[in-house]
Amino acid sequence: MRKIFLITAMLLTQFILCPQPGHGASTDEQFEQYNKQYEALKPPAYSSVRSDYVFEQTALATQQTTKILELIYDQNRQLLSKYDEALSKYDQIIHQNNEIIKLLSKNSAKDETNK
Repeated sequence: MRKIFLITAMLLTQFILCPQPGHGASTDEQFEQYNKQYEALKPPAYSSVRSDYVFEQTALATQQTTKILELIYDQNRQLLSKYDEALSKYDQIIHQNNEIIKLLSKNSAKDETNK
């Protein structure tokens, strides 16, 4: 029970105190930062000091997963925005093509009546 409370407290503290990733942060930068922090948490070999480092690594992994998911969410939102722009341009092209077809059909009908 005490371990669960400790992990929960660590996670909440990290989520509140740690800044969120910037919009310009890349996935490679996130992984590099994570690897550095993860390795820094490991105690020296055959040491009994900081034997609970696994909990800190688990909390760090959870935090990093959240950052990566936020980054993916932002990228997906930007991609959807670009798709919406492309769809509106295609709709405009379709509308213009329909107008051209109407004008051409009117001109061909006039040409046939003039013959």
